[in-house]
Amino acid sequence: MKFYRTFTPFKVISFDLDDTLYDNVPVIYQAEQQCIEFLRNASQIAELGNEMWFSCKKQIFQQDPIFCENVTEWRIKTIHTVLQKHGKSAVEIEQLCKACIEHFLHWRHKITVPQTSINLLNQLKKRYPLVAITNGNVDPLRIDLTQFDLILCGGVQGRAKPEADLFQQTAQHFGIKTSEILHVGDNLITDVQGAIQAGCQAVWLNLSGKGMSQFSEARLLPSVEMADLTELLLLQG
Repeated sequence: MKFYRTFTPFKVISFDLDDTLYDNVPVIYQAEQQCIEFLRNASQIAELGNEMWFSCKKQIFQQDPIFCENVTEWRIKTIHTVLQKHGKSAVEIEQLCKACIEHFLHWRHKITVPQTSINLLNQLKKRYPLVAITNGNVDPLRIDLTQFDLILCGGVQGRAKPEADLFQQTAQHFGIKTSEILHVGDNLITDVQGAIQAGCQAVWLNLSGKGMSQFSEARLLPSVEMADLTELLLLQG
């Protein structure tokens, strides 16, 4: 555990979900491929593959990056755009969009949360209110994470991290200052930079084994750096 900033008392702990409480990389890859395959088969667009899909996603992002902060709506618009470009009717597009996004979300939630993360949340829950602040579209309840008192999603309840919206909403919900929130996450921009800029304290979960100087995206120092989430139990709010 490394301290970079003066640590002050906190009353609430907020968590990023993906790649903080569980490994999201294989999950999102599998879900993405399932989405593309399902849409290709259901629409009978034989040439639909990764290149077409990601090209369309990129174009939509470039046109409206703020809209794309809601990653589910971004995906729906991508499905809609692909189908529209291939001459599908409005009725067919609506039906395929609904079926495809349900298929994607089914696979998106095939997550095995490590028992260590579950145990940690259960122990912290006895001491603090817990919040999930995510830029993704995982519903914690669908993966049996019932410990959160508040769940906020970027692009849905407010601007996505690193914008301050969700951190400020957390403070307002509990009637506390943002400085009394300890945010835990793996990303130096969305989690660390976002939390610090919002006035919160930030725990950077660094599982890489590399020093901070090796990360070119580092702009602001976290309050604390950890290599293991269980070190949170050593902190006193």
